[in-house]
Amino acid sequence: MGIRAGIINAYGDYEDVLRDIRRFTSLAHGSDVLTKALLGNYALLDRGRPLEDLRNSIFRTALTRNSRCPLCERAQVCALDHFLPKNEFPEYSILADNLIPVCERCNRLKGDECDKIDGLLMFHAYFDEFPDCEILLTDVGIENTVSIRYSLHRSDKVDNLTFARVEKQFKILGLFDFYQMEAIAELTDQIDLYDEMYASLGDSGLRSTLSALARGAERKGVNHWKAALYRALSRNAEFCSGGYRKLLTSPMT
Repeated sequence: MGIRAGIINAYGDYEDVLRDIRRFTSLAHGSDVLTKALLGNYALLDRGRPLEDLRNSIFRTALTRNSRCPLCERAQVCALDHFLPKNEFPEYSILADNLIPVCERCNRLKGDECDKIDGLLMFHAYFDEFPDCEILLTDVGIENTVSIRYSLHRSDKVDNLTFARVEKQFKILGLFDFYQMEAIAELTDQIDLYDEMYASLGDSGLRSTLSALARGAERKGVNHWKAALYRALSRNAEFCSGGYRKLLTSPMT
């Protein structure tokens, strides 16, 4: 089989590789020359090169997500991630389905992650859907400070393999700590709103406001970090009955 025909066949096998990567090896396996040649194709996406339009069209898909990174749901996209790393599968170095617009942080942390032994891959932004039941939880503690902690809890609606992939994604991308920092910034920015709602409508008014913020965030997904945060805040009686004021006097953790 010629190299061109082999690449075309590999493109056709892409979704099968995603389903069970353990069954597949790279077209270029064992050939440094072919690997180098296929890796060299990626430079064709650079500005002024023949595939610049392809790169631009891939980035335009990010506009449907308001240019937010699909891995962390927070930062702006600025890089193309090879979901199946080009060093492991160089035949997919310029396959559009394998090129995911992501932020710099997630691109760096994901690196060449590719589990060919257990077949446990992260979530693909185009081919996989994150669980649509609550598995991302936020624990709100109120003592001398307001503390925020994220965790995962497996639902009976989520199979073990899917949940293992979720856990892997959170671990590799450091999402628990990342979301904690984002939550701290979010709450700090909203202090005046909480104070206004509590002063005018009491704890029930603040709870209603937090519930509305949770519903708004859930439009981005039930496990979006903001949705999990505001659900937890709206259910926390101490926070809604004035405990939020500790945001004004103490640093959060």
